[in-house]
Amino acid sequence: PGETLPSRALAIPEAVARAHGLTLDQLAQRLRTGRPAVMPRVENGRLLIDARTVLPGEDGDLVQALRQALGRG
Repeated sequence: PGETLPSRALAIPEAVARAHGLTLDQLAQRLRTGRPAVMPRVENGRLLIDARTVLPGEDGDLVQALRQALGRG
């Protein structure tokens, strides 16, 4: 705990969520309860998906999860 690991994240600004009628917290909840589940965090007005949590070959699954969460399944 308290140790920082270097990483990169996909950042989705609040404006993207709002454009789909969602708050960042609602978008995060949809991602967490979707299939596959995605575990983002909301920080400084952005939804962040840590690249360490996306395994090689899972990019397409992540894109599909985002589309579904934004209502564009």
